[in-house]
Amino acid sequence: MKMADKKDLIEVNAKDINENDVTVWVKRPSTKEYKDSQIEYNRAFREALEGGAILKKKLGEYMRSQGLWDDAKDSEEKKLLAEIGKQEGKLKKGGISLNKAKEIALELRKTRAKFRNLIAERTMLDSNTVEGQADNARFNALVTLCVLKEDKRTPVWENLKDYDDDGEQPWAAAAAGELASLIYEIDPNYDNSLEENKFLKAYNFANKENQLVNEDGHRIFVDEEDGHEYLIDENFRFVAYKTDEGYKNQDPEDRYFVNKEGKEVTEEGELVEDDFVPFLDDSGKPVPVPKEEATEETAEETTEETAEVEENTPKKRGRPKKTEEVS
Repeated sequence: MKMADKKDLIEVNAKDINENDVTVWVKRPSTKEYKDSQIEYNRAFREALEGGAILKKKLGEYMRSQGLWDDAKDSEEKKLLAEIGKQEGKLKKGGISLNKAKEIALELRKTRAKFRNLIAERTMLDSNTVEGQADNARFNALVTLCVLKEDKRTPVWENLKDYDDDGEQPWAAAAAGELASLIYEIDPNYDNSLEENKFLKAYNFANKENQLVNEDGHRIFVDEEDGHEYLIDENFRFVAYKTDEGYKNQDPEDRYFVNKEGKEVTEEGELVEDDFVPFLDDSGKPVPVPKEEATEETAEETTEETAEVEENTPKKRGRPKKTEEVS
């Protein structure tokens, strides 16, 4: 993504669904464009209200009546927010061992994830309120006005229907995302600003994508139950390396998939080798694996094949035995 020389104008380079390059420009909405989009807001607000959607101020009451929220969840939300603030404070202050700080950072990640999961349903329902639907309609109208062709003047879409038709296009989603960043001042690097991620990256416990890494820079997954570390690839598959050199260089040609027990598996997750272990008898000795008995059909086929071989095998021809003369 490149910023243009002119302020508030962003160049978006992305792909379409066929992997073709697409370039469009996104501009910050003008006063007139905000005014025009308000018409869509008012229309959507009226339709949503007439359609029975609830107002945002009544969302809390609605969630409680539907059993989606209660005093326990309200208390849990406050508790999690307090814990997040406490953990962030410890990382900012320092003065503890590096290992302890790492534990706090990882715990902070889990606490923040719990908070997001707790409020996820409320966030989703918020977009379905009267105001939420109206806001979405206004934003879509602004997309049609502020996403421009390469000439930086002509809108890509003439109307909302045209925009809807391109809704599945990756470049359209990328352009809409950039416009949202301009309008709502969304920080695309928000995750990088979180205290836990700043700490983990600063001390090489995470890479630039905020993924955990070991001391050799390999991506890892840490089991929350026992703290065991597993090597993973960019697709979060468990992996191992054939040689120390391959591990050192993170050579994908030297890498292979494994399961959580460290046994090699195929790309589909099937065990590469037969790891069957014989059953044991009551004394603990291995029980021999029974040999597969030939079925009746197999036996018939074997007999036919033998007969065919015998029929096609040349008979030995020798001199007839000399018959003793009877005196």
